[in-house]
Amino acid sequence: MTNPKEVFNLPAQRNFELATKRTLELNRSHFLAVQDFDKISRQAGAVLQPPFIHLKYFRFRVEIDTRNAAVTSPDTSLSPREEALILHYLLKADGTPVSREQISFKELPEGANYQPVFYNRVLKSLIALYIANPAKLDLSAISLGGKKAEQADVSFLFQALPRLPLWLVFWQGDDEFPPEGNIIFDRSISRYLDTEAITEICQNLNRRLTEKTF
Repeated sequence: MTNPKEVFNLPAQRNFELATKRTLELNRSHFLAVQDFDKISRQAGAVLQPPFIHLKYFRFRVEIDTRNAAVTSPDTSLSPREEALILHYLLKADGTPVSREQISFKELPEGANYQPVFYNRVLKSLIALYIANPAKLDLSAISLGGKKAEQADVSFLFQALPRLPLWLVFWQGDDEFPPEGNIIFDRSISRYLDTEAITEICQNLNRRLTEKTF
């Protein structure tokens, strides 16, 4: 039997909307089968105030209804993929402390194999945003909850989920090298999201920064 705490894979269907709906339905089903919502809340760094679990997703307040697995926010509109991602986080979280040891995407399980996909889906667009308007991107990152960090030439720390920090870093480049960018993770991240879901949350960060920058 597949462990729902270990997978965040879209079904192999051509229709993207149907695939997303199916993933959300599966995660809702697994969530509603949970017997101890207090335990999964503690392990995820969330707060249980029955019948709701409360947490922060970037700067947005989110509540999860334990009666029907509805994921809503008073601060923003969540896409079905984001709803599925947040449920996945709650199901997979095991309470491992943040290690404060940073790793790159290629150091994640199967990360080296998916690195080209991660670059094309996420990093390429983020680097383009940085090149096009670094000052506006700076404001967009801060408005999304990012805090200035002291890495590379420009960097931001995002608390994407309660126990899931992300560092967005950029290098300005020079006459020899073009500008570059990356997203750095805490080594504990795989105890909270699988690699597919990590790609997903980085795509969500990219999408929300793009919406705010343009």
